[in-house]
Amino acid sequence: MREEIILDVDTGHDDAVAICLACATDELKVLGITTVAGNSTVENTTINTLKVLTLLEKTNVPVARGCH
Repeated sequence: MREEIILDVDTGHDDAVAICLACATDELKVLGITTVAGNSTVENTTINTLKVLTLLEKTNVPVARGCH
């Protein structure tokens, strides 16, 4: 059985790699991703997250923008 997870990210380079790895393994099921400000503004981290998921063809993973 796969471990179900929700990722909370401020997607820059490091979190982009983490999203890629989490989506690539058969051991995890990514139920959703929340974004926050950190490496950049929450608007940018949300856009970055959506771009990574598009690149991975995982646009079915829900993304929720969080706090600034």
